[in-house]
Amino acid sequence: MEPVSDLATIKLHDMSLIRITLEWKAGWCTLEISGAVVPGAAGARLRWSGVTAIEVPRKFPWGPSISILEARGPIDGRYEIIVQSGDTIAVRATGCELEVIRVAI
Repeated sequence: MEPVSDLATIKLHDMSLIRITLEWKAGWCTLEISGAVVPGAAGARLRWSGVTAIEVPRKFPWGPSISILEARGPIDGRYEIIVQSGDTIAVRATGCELEVIRVAI
């Protein structure tokens, strides 16, 4: 896992959101993504630590979609993933890491 200082620097546009999990006791939130965030990748996991709050609306104001439009943060400890459905997933945390899942050769 690599530390993430700015979500906007990771190529998340058009990646597919697969799953969001919260490990209550550990205070971790993990977002699983399908797609090549870097060349040769099959997907990735973003993992936040020191999580104090998450918002996961699923209202589809722009219509159904699993694709990510953009990501930003941290801004005052808040990270945002904007989905092409118009929903914004927000995580308040002390840190974030990226794990790239490589394609097996």
